[in-house]
Amino acid sequence: MAKDGPRDEPQAGAGGRPEFSERDKATARQWFAKAQSLRERRDYDYAIECFITGLGFWTEAVEEGHMPLWSVAIQRAQAGGKKPSVMESLKHSMTAKDPKVALLNAEHLLAKDPTNTNYLDGVLKNAHRANLPETLRWIAPKVLDSLRKDKKPNLARFRTFRQVLVEAGDRADQAGDPQFAAWCYGQAVDALDYLVARNPTDMTLKDEQRDLSGKLTIARGKYAEADTFRDSLLDGDKQKLLHDSERAKQAEETLESLIEAERREYEANPTIPGKIYAYVDALLKPERKREEDIAIDVLLKAYDRLGQYSFKQRADDIRLRQLRRQTRRWQERAQQTGSAEDQQQARLAALEERQTEIEIYRERVRQYPTDLRLKYNLGRALFDAREYDEAIPLLQEAAGDPRNRVRARRLIGRAFYETGAHVQAAELLQEALESHEVPDDDLAKEMMYWLGRAHEAAGKPEDAQAAYGKLLRLDYNYADGDVRRRLERLRQTGKTE
Repeated sequence: MAKDGPRDEPQAGAGGRPEFSERDKATARQWFAKAQSLRERRDYDYAIECFITGLGFWTEAVEEGHMPLWSVAIQRAQAGGKKPSVMESLKHSMTAKDPKVALLNAEHLLAKDPTNTNYLDGVLKNAHRANLPETLRWIAPKVLDSLRKDKKPNLARFRTFRQVLVEAGDRADQAGDPQFAAWCYGQAVDALDYLVARNPTDMTLKDEQRDLSGKLTIARGKYAEADTFRDSLLDGDKQKLLHDSERAKQAEETLESLIEAERREYEANPTIPGKIYAYVDALLKPERKREEDIAIDVLLKAYDRLGQYSFKQRADDIRLRQLRRQTRRWQERAQQTGSAEDQQQARLAALEERQTEIEIYRERVRQYPTDLRLKYNLGRALFDAREYDEAIPLLQEAAGDPRNRVRARRLIGRAFYETGAHVQAAELLQEALESHEVPDDDLAKEMMYWLGRAHEAAGKPEDAQAAYGKLLRLDYNYADGDVRRRLERLRQTGKTE
């Protein structure tokens, strides 16, 4: 771990959680910026040191610290980076007396070996010890995902995961934070649901599942009482829910019967792809996470057993769908409540979805290196994550596929614009527009808009006016009137902003 550290220890806030000063956050951001520049030069080891140093100042920096560090870890591993030596592991103790030091040590080791479950669990346990809820929110789903990927459930790891999340939930509940408590209990219940689905006769697990579900219900109830929007919604819908319950029960019984029938067929023929997919299709019909997790497990077991990558692809597609649903729900909730915490969770969910999508498409490109469609998908995901230097060469290759040629060139042009190469961006967008067969669809309008922006940023007001004027003739209110305002300003001054 780097020698530098925060000048002052963070003060304790609500529930004894550390609070970080603006000075420490500013210092952390300087280290993160340096780490990002090193990452672009592919100096991964030094980038890791800088991220860890920055996290020493601002340990709850999930979006600016933990997430990009995880991305560096993945890139380093793919580039053949060495795992920590025995001496390095001993030097970075995950059981240090200071929980923050232990956490940063664990994350340092994890960054150099992101598939090591011992390091992953070390980050989880020490995030809890240090009372860092946002860090715990970030790492817990990764730990649970790794638990589900084990060929045989590691009961000791599952037990530790539940213990950490339940203790964190209890602490949050006592500190008057039922929302975070409910989230922690929910993670623990998800882990139990996974085990119970595989061990339906284990009464000890079922008893724990029942007790923990009760805790979760109570925590959610406390949170609902504090949320007038949800409270009134529940009261208003109560009679309707009761009225519809019988019909819902009948539909549920039909689905359960279908799933059970397909399960028996699958268990009798676990190596026949048709039976595997039929069971998976049945599990996906309820559109519930519990059944989807079982479907993922079935597909991964089929992949291990039969070696057909299509099973792994299907499992990853389901994971992505779950993450997109989670992001959408947080975004809807944030819009309804206006809560800063809900908005933060929506951002974290979107970032988690984006990172997972990148990891999945990176793996697929390795599996099928000549598939230009997959390279386009990876390039698009990297563009969305603002990883322009990595996205551009992939999109340039993907442009060789006629099906995605224009869309790939559009993203390349946008990427050049975002990196400050405005002249090249304008040239690329102009070429993409000229090769696009539909001159007035949404894609054409978007390219015209960014062509105007590129010309404007490059100091070519006349070219920018021409692009904006053409777009205005197609869509007078494009971009909520931004085109009109830009065109009017250019006509008046001939200058860019």
